[in-house]
Amino acid sequence: MSHDKNLMPSLGIDLDGCIDECPLFFQTLSRTWTGKVYVITFRSDRQKAINDLAKFDIKYEELILVNSFDAKAEVIQQEGIAIYFDDQPEMLKNVAPHVNVMLVRNEGNFDFKDRKWMLSNRTGKLI
Repeated sequence: MSHDKNLMPSLGIDLDGCIDECPLFFQTLSRTWTGKVYVITFRSDRQKAINDLAKFDIKYEELILVNSFDAKAEVIQQEGIAIYFDDQPEMLKNVAPHVNVMLVRNEGNFDFKDRKWMLSNRTGKLI
């Protein structure tokens, strides 16, 4: 059975803190995803990003470099990305509600010693 890329939702993945934290998972996901795969990263060095994606053997249709937190949410909206992985809540807070957001845990957002998420007042609220 063949899969039509237009029927499967588009996937977005951050590079730093996501792909480099769990390369085997994202390699497998990107290679088996039948929809479009976008890598969206807050970087300025495109060639280094391309080299890193090759090193991690990530399959993608488009690499998009952004230079602000809000730019990721704008790209996700413009490209119609339905599922997005990132490790920084700051990057996720303006993503539209219909997008499924997956937060990747790492030492930058989770205190493994205290076993607590690390959030700022801008991205978290205690309940």
